[in-house]
Amino acid sequence: MSQMDSADNVYSTQKISPDLISQIVDALRNKAYGSVEIYVENYAVTQITERSIKKLARHFPKKRFSIKVMRNGNSVAVGESVGQT
Repeated sequence: MSQMDSADNVYSTQKISPDLISQIVDALRNKAYGSVEIYVENYAVTQITERSIKKLARHFPKKRFSIKVMRNGNSVAVGESVGQT
């Protein structure tokens, strides 16, 4: 068995080895955001690509507002009826 055949057996998709699982788990570990791509060629995993995404904290100022309703020139609290009685 050549060295290439041995590598194909280790990363075969027909008979998944503990080493292949370990490689995939290592790629997934500590991935808060991103992706892991597994490339297969002729029933063998040929490449595992890891992409990391760095999320930047976005600060949005809190918008505060108040509503003032006037009824006959008098201020009415929000939630009070403003219709005619």
